[in-house]
Amino acid sequence: MTLSGLASLAEIVASLGVIASLIFIAIQIRQSTEQTKLANWGSVVDRYSIVYSHTNDIQLANLVAKGRSSYKDLTDGEKISFGHYLEQMCIANEGSLQFSVANVHGQEEFLALFEKHIRFHLGFKGAREWFEEFEAQRGFPPQIAAAIHKAID
Repeated sequence: MTLSGLASLAEIVASLGVIASLIFIAIQIRQSTEQTKLANWGSVVDRYSIVYSHTNDIQLANLVAKGRSSYKDLTDGEKISFGHYLEQMCIANEGSLQFSVANVHGQEEFLALFEKHIRFHLGFKGAREWFEEFEAQRGFPPQIAAAIHKAID
């Protein structure tokens, strides 16, 4: 084999090495992306767990039940506590909304999950009363507010 033949062979081997490196990098990026998605989903699950665990306190659970019946019948202090609970629940649900927008695991499934949870938590008369007052006073960012309205209207 001549020197120019060896040079051509070396170029082919080098090109194959570059291609193999690019394939390896693509595989690593895909694996890293999947790990990040799983970690982010774990964060959403943690949000739900934390908010739901608050009602392990029977006094708060009773307050939530009372507030669901009528927000207007709550004392000022009870309104604050009930409102904070619902606000945290809506924020926890925002994770599902963000997953649906990012199309991480299937847009329809996460949008349906968000809407189902919001309909449940804001479907009670007292919760709806709280939401109307909350919107008038502070409200959520426009994207979340629009998604909540879509779910409950």
